[in-house]
Amino acid sequence: MRISLGPCPFDWGRNALKDFYKKMAFETPIDILYIGEVVCSKRQSLTPEEMVELARALAPSGKEIVFSTLGLVMNAGEEDLLHRIAAAAATGDWWLEANDMGGIAVGEGRPMVAGPHITTYNPDTVAFLAKVGVRRVVFPVELSAQAMAALIRRQGEGMEAEVFAYGKLPLTFSARCYTARAFRFSKANCQFKCSDFPDGLTMRTQEGVPFLSINGTQTLSHRIYNLADETDHLERMGVKVVRLSPQSARMGEVIAVWHDRLRRRISDAEAWNRLLELNGGEPFCNGYFNGRPGLEWVEPGARPEKN
Repeated sequence: MRISLGPCPFDWGRNALKDFYKKMAFETPIDILYIGEVVCSKRQSLTPEEMVELARALAPSGKEIVFSTLGLVMNAGEEDLLHRIAAAAATGDWWLEANDMGGIAVGEGRPMVAGPHITTYNPDTVAFLAKVGVRRVVFPVELSAQAMAALIRRQGEGMEAEVFAYGKLPLTFSARCYTARAFRFSKANCQFKCSDFPDGLTMRTQEGVPFLSINGTQTLSHRIYNLADETDHLERMGVKVVRLSPQSARMGEVIAVWHDRLRRRISDAEAWNRLLELNGGEPFCNGYFNGRPGLEWVEPGARPEKN
């Protein structure tokens, strides 16, 4: 299996984001790097032209570069941006990750990735996506291992399966900006408060328990989703790519653990324990993969029988 680094969901600013991408490309053993804004067009740190410039600068690393697009296209300006990114990707034969069906329409006929925000729930959807140019599907995070395995078995030749395997789960998008509202700002005058929270703003229950992470118009899980001790299972399912989602600290170390595990240099238990240490001892979740509520951690002995 190959390792991908998904698009950064957070607002780190243009320079920090460029530095991050370069470090990940040249200093880590990832195979695929997704670049581009998925959450909010207002914080589009890199213009389509700058994405091309960055992709060319990263080319010597040998990494596969994919241009990611918005998960929710809501107006004419964002539709225009989608077209511009697709045109920019075409200049270098880079693939396009569509996270909204508008992106699928714009990229039709060219090599694409259907991102996790496309509701790829059944074989008919996979077949349709294949017809319009999609060559890799990132399954929605809420699908169980059993559901994903059934879809992979029905995929045709030339279609790869990618699974979100580590990071805060991308759950929903909204037309409203939750971070702006938390500080009594309007979305139009948000003051770019997202940039104050490099891993999202923690939302707690009435009992004070961390529950979700608020990231502008996006809702993420608070807990890190971690399938590092399921790599053998993922391989048997036919998964070709495992996706890790960016975080602001120790991302290179996280990637190194996954690389060691996939090369069988360490056991799944050792990988899990090393990642737990990198996560400051905070509990992980894996509920969706095991057909349970997403925020749960299902112990190995309680997991469904593997395919």
